Amino acid sequence: MARPAGKIDFLDFAKGYAIFTIVCYHTLQRVEMAPMLQKAIIFGGSGVHLFFLLSGFGLGLSSSSRGVWAFYRRRATKVWLPYVLALSISWALAASIGLFADGWKEWLAGVALYQMFYEPFIHSFGGHFWFISAIIQFYLVYPLLIWIKGQFSNAWNYFFLCLAISVAWWLVVFQLGTGSMRTWNSFFLQFLWEFALGQVWAGQYQALQNGKTEKNVLKPDFWNYTWWKYLPAGLLFTGLMIAMILKMGDAGKIFNDIPALIGYSAICIFLYHVGLRFVQPLKQLFRWVGGFSYSLYLVHIMVLEGYLLVLGKMGMAQNLPVLLLYLPLALLGGWAFEPLSRAWIRLFETKH
Repeated sequence: MARPAGKIDFLDFAKGYAIFTIVCYHTLQRVEMAPMLQKAIIFGGSGVHLFFLLSGFGLGLSSSSRGVWAFYRRRATKVWLPYVLALSISWALAASIGLFADGWKEWLAGVALYQMFYEPFIHSFGGHFWFISAIIQFYLVYPLLIWIKGQFSNAWNYFFLCLAISVAWWLVVFQLGTGSMRTWNSFFLQFLWEFALGQVWAGQYQALQNGKTEKNVLKPDFWNYTWWKYLPAGLLFTGLMIAMILKMGDAGKIFNDIPALIGYSAICIFLYHVGLRFVQPLKQLFRWVGGFSYSLYLVHIMVLEGYLLVLGKMGMAQNLPVLLLYLPLALLGGWAFEPLSRAWIRLFETKH
């Protein structure tokens, strides 16, 4: 049975929405704002939570019959190789025009994948590559996660186990006082529950495709009911996330992932329906961006630093109107990197 177009359509929209808000977040970080507004813009950065869920969902839909080594080979091709290319371009720009303060040691740490365990290196070339480290950690343990999931007759029990592991990790990070360190607060266990939720939903989706109607399987159009109510729900949980950051400090950053994912995703669903029903260009924009979301993530900081370098040489102020002009440049950079990345990958593909 073919997949329902609307479901896949939403996933493409969600990827575009998530990366766009992340780009906006990193842009707004460069503008001086009132302290409360600086905390509020973290909403855009919450897109990483949706990305972890979508990653679990995407892998959950893919075939697991190819074997472990085939899985690792495919992940290396689709994720690691573009990452290496983006790192190499960043290093070249750092060496030639001083775009970054990092050098070959930071490049090697990224390429060899040990930056994820060393705090100074995980912030290299813009700091956003921590997300790639976390995703690769998930890939490394994915066969184990599949095995654990297979031990449960009800997949929701697997999710609750992963949620308990994540909560335990949050407590460890809090007790050790390492909540401000990327190697700790962005270790894959921090987001395990989100990834597992995506896996479980993927299994439910496949069950519905096969015509199964077990009581623990969500209906295929579960988000269509009173869709407008997702906006107040999104605002409520987003407000809770921001309040936790403002009132709880590092503890709020560690423990706010649940309201962050719920609030962010609820607003995503609301905007999807707005685009679907009333503003088609909104839907088309995010679907288009979703088509090169990974490429955009890899290069958007590179483009931002280059833009700021040009502004500095021109003596222009770094204010909000000027920085907003960077957004189309970021989209152009991600769009242009996509075919370059594909050509790079083809150099390493095995010919049969």
